[in-house]
Amino acid sequence: MPNAILTIARKDAKVALRDRFLFIATLALLIAALISLGTGIVALRTDVATYAAAKAQLLALGKDLGAIAAPEFYPLKLLRGTIEQIEIMGAVIALVAGYRAAVEERGRQTLTLILTRPLANWQFIAAKLVGGAGLVSVALAVVFAASTAALAAGFGVGLGPDDVMRLALIWGASSLYLTGIFAVGFALSLWLKSPATGLISAFALWLLVVLVAPQVGDTLDPDNQVAGGVFAQLAVPKTEQNRIKQGFAAYETLRNGIEISSPTKHYERLAFAVLGIKDSYTGKPLGPILVEKRGDALFLIFFTLGLGGLVLARPIRADRLSKES
Repeated sequence: MPNAILTIARKDAKVALRDRFLFIATLALLIAALISLGTGIVALRTDVATYAAAKAQLLALGKDLGAIAAPEFYPLKLLRGTIEQIEIMGAVIALVAGYRAAVEERGRQTLTLILTRPLANWQFIAAKLVGGAGLVSVALAVVFAASTAALAAGFGVGLGPDDVMRLALIWGASSLYLTGIFAVGFALSLWLKSPATGLISAFALWLLVVLVAPQVGDTLDPDNQVAGGVFAQLAVPKTEQNRIKQGFAAYETLRNGIEISSPTKHYERLAFAVLGIKDSYTGKPLGPILVEKRGDALFLIFFTLGLGGLVLARPIRADRLSKES
């Protein structure tokens, strides 16, 4: 049983590499990530140069260096653009990869033949999902490895063990997130009579879950419309803030509910916290962050496993399959 699953998964990997879709898609994602990373490195280096110049000027004037605060630099914060590219561009690639995994058998009319062999439906589907997860994980490993190398080159120093651990955790979370998206594209392209209809339906769900829900939640949050937050700008005392929030409890519950309905938002919250991209988590030890963000991590795990279980549980109806034109 495991041999049959691994054989089909390996075959899928070879097909994906042979038609170069994965290579081109990974290259595009990598270029986009490196461009955003490079922009951040240039900006940070400018800040470093500005601080160095101010320090040299104070020394030349014989003044105390305590007059200017030494800035703290956190390289992993520069991966914000990489995470955002994975959220959107990576999700599109995963959807299309799922579609191609389904249509690859249907287009050559080999799926019906496979179903006549002593191979359970769930084994065939499991092989496809395992193959997709493997391809997604390898592609993301390339992106994160190149980003890590770019960070090290940009700062002139290697990342520490804690940084590497954080990157490994987010690589795992990214693989979970995109594997779930892959499962959506694969399932709809396999279940519906026309694979093209399945792809369109998958993109409609992608728009709703990946783009619309998070954006609606962000837009409805007043703090996101004003730099530093509404309360901070208006200098509202903390006690008064709590009183005001109580009056809008129902509104905030609805707003947050829309936002957290998206797996993309859970992935983003986890990644931004672990990598210290969000200021409130910058420099914070990894342990407390993981404890606080375990809900987001569990959501991603159950999202992907739940979708995988749903796809495995639904039998393939050969009478609904048609050749892709």
